[in-house]
Amino acid sequence: MEYDAIVFDMDGVLVERSPSWVFDDAAERALAAAGVDDPTDAEFHAVRTLRGDLDEVTTYFESTHGVGFDRLWRYRNEFVTENQATAISEGEKTLYDDADAVLDVPGARGIVSNNQHSAVETVLDRFDLAGHFDTWYGLGPGVEDIGAEKPTTTYMDRALADLTPDRAIYVGDRESDVAAAHNAGIDAAFVRREFNVDDKLDREPRYDVDSLVELADVLLAGE
Repeated sequence: MEYDAIVFDMDGVLVERSPSWVFDDAAERALAAAGVDDPTDAEFHAVRTLRGDLDEVTTYFESTHGVGFDRLWRYRNEFVTENQATAISEGEKTLYDDADAVLDVPGARGIVSNNQHSAVETVLDRFDLAGHFDTWYGLGPGVEDIGAEKPTTTYMDRALADLTPDRAIYVGDRESDVAAAHNAGIDAAFVRREFNVDDKLDREPRYDVDSLVELADVLLAGE
């Protein structure tokens, strides 16, 4: 095999993406925990997905509600992780059937996710996956990690430093994953799932596959 390290995105690649209620409920509970009663749609969406400029949002919540946005964001991320654990327990977020195909491919293995680091650890624990990976990174809970999402290489660089590969490949399911791999100077593999089967990519991955089984086959064949 031409790669001595494989780094994976998590959601949409190894496990299913989280249902939308995970983030809706987290935003609602975060606002309630911070004492923001009857939030507007704009306030809800600012906490759900940070719509708007961080400085402007921070100033707004401090001046309007006397609440620091970092506090709100940490509440939100705590509940996002908690809700994902619930989704896993209820069978709404499961390990893909083809995930086993890549867990025994030779070489070092890592995870770099835009999900919360605590959620990555929850997934690894719930599906007994930690033993298959040498390193893993997700986002921290505070506002200081806003902007560290892929396609930036903040955590990709850390994972590659941990794995010290001669040649690595990153496996994802989004355009931003392919871009992150290119930005880090490594190859990319794009996995097609039901939600992205028709996606057109501006940047070309080394491999464009329909499953992790297909990916394992081409990696082992060194094609």
